[in-house]
Amino acid sequence: MPIYAYNGLVPVRKLVQKIPLYHSLVALTPTEALRSVTSKDGFGVYASSDTLFRGAVFGRDSLEVGEDLLLVKPKLVRTILLTLACLQGVETNQLTEEEPGKIVHEYRRAVVDGQPLDAESRQIFEQLANRWGGNAQELAYYGSVDATPLFVRLAAAYARLYGKEILAEMVRQRDDHSITLLAAVEDALDWLLLKLKASGSDFLEFKRLNPHGIDNQVWKDSKDFYIHADGRLANHDQPISSIEVQAVTYDALLAGRRLLPARSEELQAAADRLQRAVFGQLWLAEPVYFALGTDYNQAGELRLITTMTANPAEMLDSHIFDNLPPADKQKHLGGLIPNIMGSDFLTDGGIRSRALSESRLVDYWDYHGSFTSWPKETYDIAKGLRRQGFAKLAEELENRLLNVVQAVRAYPEFVYIDARGRVLGMAPRQRNHGEIVHVESSNHPEKTQAWTVSAVIAINASRRKLLKPKLQPQAAWQAELEKDVLTYIPHVRRLRSAKEIAARYPAYPYKIKSGFSS
Repeated sequence: MPIYAYNGLVPVRKLVQKIPLYHSLVALTPTEALRSVTSKDGFGVYASSDTLFRGAVFGRDSLEVGEDLLLVKPKLVRTILLTLACLQGVETNQLTEEEPGKIVHEYRRAVVDGQPLDAESRQIFEQLANRWGGNAQELAYYGSVDATPLFVRLAAAYARLYGKEILAEMVRQRDDHSITLLAAVEDALDWLLLKLKASGSDFLEFKRLNPHGIDNQVWKDSKDFYIHADGRLANHDQPISSIEVQAVTYDALLAGRRLLPARSEELQAAADRLQRAVFGQLWLAEPVYFALGTDYNQAGELRLITTMTANPAEMLDSHIFDNLPPADKQKHLGGLIPNIMGSDFLTDGGIRSRALSESRLVDYWDYHGSFTSWPKETYDIAKGLRRQGFAKLAEELENRLLNVVQAVRAYPEFVYIDARGRVLGMAPRQRNHGEIVHVESSNHPEKTQAWTVSAVIAINASRRKLLKPKLQPQAAWQAELEKDVLTYIPHVRRLRSAKEIAARYPAYPYKIKSGFSS
């Protein structure tokens, strides 16, 4: 049986099929954009083809792209899984934050697709290698907690759809030992169970080991994102948990039951404990929503981070609500969905990362804050709404995402959206308002982000007859809830012409103000 090795991967062949697309306003079609972020030497996908993440493999990003493209690009998804199994942690290293079973956060090489890095990318590589324990040839940094459960969830989903043969594939890991993909999945589950057992909160928590590592080791990693409602930053001297990570971890534990039947009882018990903790500790009776997560005060006492963010809505695309008693499910979804689809979060550009009413907490436009919307998060929530039986609400979010991509003529990492709901950064047109909006931030979004590309491809594919998802049956309360929400949100349809886009999304160019750091 051939061995899949991280330093000698099989080249990717013709992974991109042509899908009917309608983005005449965008410089690259989604197919071309996906090709621009697909590794030519078999490492799956890079996080972007722009400046900051060109040639960089991110575990979390790759896996979310894999989930988006599971039905339409299975060969690429297979490559993603085998690549990350090769890069899985095999030892404990405080500098790189590697641990046995942990999935890599960020992997960079000095030579990408047969070419040495350009000067700018080389500078980024060297700075990160010095900080995170890399060498002159490569950097493997493990500072994230969510990549590991995502890996288990995607591996199980792939095996369910395409057969368990992939689980027997051999991969050569970084210590030069070879294991099967199934063994890599079991190692990942062992890491999860170990972390959950060591947790003081019953949640999967993060805390950096390297003093120069990433503070917030989840996808919303801006330094001020984990902030209490009174303006105090979360205590990074102690572990922190984030709610959406718990839902992915719950799914991973259930997936592990199917892949490892001999450990079914152990994994089910861990999943049950985690589910009880989420609904028992993180649900807020007021404002009928979920907390962002937890941290500890200096005395070591657990406390909630009650700041209103979009993170709880990412749980919709998981199994964590499935087996709740009907009354509990109605209570939780009946609070979560009207909030996330309300004026605090919903805009013509998608879902705000943090509630607009919480914008006072940070005195600049942090890139995961009240004035940003990430297409990736908007799509995650749309998938969740569809999973929970709210297909019309899902379509509202998908339409916004597709329109924004056309409006900015790119596949942006995120877009800035001001307090008035104006989507900033539109491509220049002959007619604009002549107003430059000054954005108090330091972050320019990447123009072609992989998980934005995969979201667009997945939405387009789902609207074709062959891949159109089945409508979930609605209970009476679900139908009534969806009807109520649709009566108060602005309806946004899919726009197809330049004239329609210009009318709904006028050009509001912006400039970044210097002196701010996130």
